[in-house]
Amino acid sequence: MPGTRLPHILLITTDQQRHDALGINGNRVVETPNLDALAARGKNFSRCYITCPVCIPARRSLLSGLHPNTHGLDHYQDGLEWDPPFTLPGILRDAGYQTQLVGKMHMHPMGKRYGFDNVVLSENPNWRPTSTWQHRNDYVRWLREQGVREHPNFHGISGNGRGVYPWPMEERLHHNNWLAREAVQFLTEDRDPSSPFFLHLSFTHPHPPLVPPQTYLQRYLDKSIPGPVHGDWAPKGKDTVGVPLDSATGPYDPEIINRSQAGYYALINHIDDCIAHVLERWMEYGNPRARDPLYIVFSSDHGEMLGDHHLFRKSLAYEASSHVPFFISGFNVDIDTGSTDSLCCWEDVLPTIAGLSGIDVPGPVDGIDQSPLADGNQISERENLYGLCGSNHYVVNGNYKYIWHAATGEEQVFDLKSDPSEKVDLSADDQLVGQLRNSIREHLSEKHLAQHSDDKLTPCRNQPPRALFG
Repeated sequence: MPGTRLPHILLITTDQQRHDALGINGNRVVETPNLDALAARGKNFSRCYITCPVCIPARRSLLSGLHPNTHGLDHYQDGLEWDPPFTLPGILRDAGYQTQLVGKMHMHPMGKRYGFDNVVLSENPNWRPTSTWQHRNDYVRWLREQGVREHPNFHGISGNGRGVYPWPMEERLHHNNWLAREAVQFLTEDRDPSSPFFLHLSFTHPHPPLVPPQTYLQRYLDKSIPGPVHGDWAPKGKDTVGVPLDSATGPYDPEIINRSQAGYYALINHIDDCIAHVLERWMEYGNPRARDPLYIVFSSDHGEMLGDHHLFRKSLAYEASSHVPFFISGFNVDIDTGSTDSLCCWEDVLPTIAGLSGIDVPGPVDGIDQSPLADGNQISERENLYGLCGSNHYVVNGNYKYIWHAATGEEQVFDLKSDPSEKVDLSADDQLVGQLRNSIREHLSEKHLAQHSDDKLTPCRNQPPRALFG
């Protein structure tokens, strides 16, 4: 790191962006040249997972470095106040950083800062003024300052569904643009120039509603987008009539899914350009701050099934839902470039950013400091990673993923190295299943969690799990 100055930290997160929805991670449809360039100049983590792939539990892990089994929330539930022993923005603030959130926090009560000096808060582009949990929306306040009186969700596109519609107002009024504007406002005008900053720029897209600007949407409607992956084990039915637009299980109408893919990729492409604008304003030619050391950490709180295996949304153990992008990049900092297959998760973000900043973590966390890898050094890597969401449990062990649907006792097994799209369920292999059962039992026993006994287990054997498809 140049000189002795503490580095600035820019944490950028998206919501519901799957690992393979970046060009550098193998997607040849979505255009993310700016994020790809950042990842290429930094350390790109190819195996980052969310241990509870749904918004609030994941964000608790981000703030605290704690696994859902430790912080106490392993499913989606609004309205729960939470008092962790310390938080990522809190420990950075205590070390002299100015800490700022722009965008989505998804904690309760709204406005509680959880260690941030200031929050510019908008959980999503919708507005719910009578909601117990999401009544505040600083984005809507700004829209009104711009003379916009319409409800920002007047298009009616669901915040959890497959519907798509082009953003019906000026592009500058789009939620993505507003978030970028607020980030630039902080970086160039509002921050304290005498201290380092920690800015969490938290986008709420590509989470639905799928309402990208028209230019971006048309770009992907004009492309030939490969359809979703359907594993051998997925249901074979084709009846799509009457399936609600926000249904988590299909089968789905292929044309609607194709438009959903287009809207999803369009929002990611738009975010990519918004991030480029933020960084261009920070690095503005001729400005001395362009020489400051800046680390950039990028990730997403969970993925999106996007029609894979006739499933939509998140909260599942499958790759599309639990596997997310994660990279460390920056400017005026020394980073060992390239990719790493170190198994990591959002619990690692707190100790990793603390490591990049040279700050001690004040108490125990479940995460691992991955920052030495960015310096070209080795770490003691985890052998397996355990996740859950409600009754859906999983463990990644080496090349394999074992999934346990606790509600029905069903099991699935996938070889992620040879079958990263999880097309073939290997749970008929008794020897392999037995080995992986031991991996998950070690964690379940240590944490005094659900009972996992052979007489209550049923391998799916490459058939649809009843837990999902009835």
